[in-house]
Amino acid sequence: MNNKLLATLLASVTFLAVTSPTTQAATATGNFNVTVSLTSVCTMAAIGDLAFGTYTAFQAGAQTATPTTATLTCTRGLSGVTANFDTAAPGSTAAAAATNAVGAGVVAGLQYNVTATPGATVAGTAATAAAIGTADSRPYSITGTMPGLQAGTAATGVQTQVRTLTVNY
Repeated sequence: MNNKLLATLLASVTFLAVTSPTTQAATATGNFNVTVSLTSVCTMAAIGDLAFGTYTAFQAGAQTATPTTATLTCTRGLSGVTANFDTAAPGSTAAAAATNAVGAGVVAGLQYNVTATPGATVAGTAATAAAIGTADSRPYSITGTMPGLQAGTAATGVQTQVRTLTVNY
């Protein structure tokens, strides 16, 4: 009887194994969009002074200023960046050109000309899954000349006129 019981039990287990559904690993996938609306910007570091040094009234030659640099940090790949000088300072003028910003002004009764010339853009790095990207760097060299043979206006100490370089993008 033990053999009969064992045979019945074995047949039942075999039947259950054959007729029971097997468990299988499965996956399901779905796609989604990652979106962003980027506002491109440029920021400008502080600009050093455009210093003409000492001008002697009625000097024969033009006085050249020590150049300074305006460095912009911009969204990578930004195009159409232009620059111009303000016209708010007394006696100042400005004109935006395709490449250079040009302007003129008067400080201590002395007329001067300024130019901001863009240098080569240094491309930033692209973002990756492992690292954030970096901005493009756009330097502008600001130079100035002061014509000779000017009388100027009597004053003591260093005379200053504030000018503004505006970058449009």
